[in-house]
Amino acid sequence: MIIDGRFVLDEADLHRRLAGAFGYGPSYRPGLEELRERLAAGDPRPVQLTLIHAGTIRMALGRAAFEALVAALEEIEAEDEAKSWDRRLVLRVFD
Repeated sequence: MIIDGRFVLDEADLHRRLAGAFGYGPSYRPGLEELRERLAAGDPRPVQLTLIHAGTIRMALGRAAFEALVAALEEIEAEDEAKSWDRRLVLRVFD
């Protein structure tokens, strides 16, 4: 799935886009902790998450929030490296 930073308005908007892309229903509480919990639990897999125009996402979220998001996703990606391809999260970030 691809998240295009040119259309991300703020952190809440990004989490709405991620929730829609991942198929999270109304029980999803938008935020980094909830996203991390679901992704760490393997929901959904396999998935390749691509952030394009990441510099624009960084501006919309603020540097600290963007770096926290990317760090959380990279941590989950690293945990998944030993798993078979159909049980992995792969992250790509392009400015």
